Amino acid sequence: MSESLQKRLEYLGIADMDYLSARILIINGMTHTGLSKAAEAFEKLFKLFLVLEAKITRNEELTQKELKQYEHKLVKLFEKVVVKIPGATPFDKSWKEYFEQLEMAYKTRYPESWKEVRLINDLTNLDKAYCYFRNNITVNFPKEEQEKIKSFGTFILKAYNKDIVSYIVKQGGMSPKEAFLKHNKYSSEFNINQAKIPQ
Repeated sequence: MSESLQKRLEYLGIADMDYLSARILIINGMTHTGLSKAAEAFEKLFKLFLVLEAKITRNEELTQKELKQYEHKLVKLFEKVVVKIPGATPFDKSWKEYFEQLEMAYKTRYPESWKEVRLINDLTNLDKAYCYFRNNITVNFPKEEQEKIKSFGTFILKAYNKDIVSYIVKQGGMSPKEAFLKHNKYSSEFNINQAKIPQ
């Protein structure tokens, strides 16, 4: 079994944490860094989708080398994934434009690639897209893992006990649950058990 397939819960957990990090950064006005972090979250989700889809539909195991061919080309990954989602809702051009913006934010992390860029501080599209793709990807996990994927952040957020969360809040930060719920119009549509998110 390929390493990516074996580590599917880890990929999902890290993608969830990248998503929460992106929300915190965007909420606090750090748009460029937040969008870069959002790009990382979606890259992990899309690559995870391709790994699961290859195993389910063709009994193939994608290698790291095959996944690396996409590099950080988020739009290319988005286009590859959406055509493989059965019965997918139509994706208008605003979806592609959103992923173009995330890809641009990721590419301009270093000054060598700076040029004029227009970045929009937009939680709604982040939440809508992450909810949609996370839900569509996790249905492809094995039945015995369905309860685990409903635990947002998988095993990573389990490490956030009351003492850690209390420390974060005392420092002026948000608990993971607050970071997930704040201004999130799509929170109730996530296929997760919100009661398990540390608060």
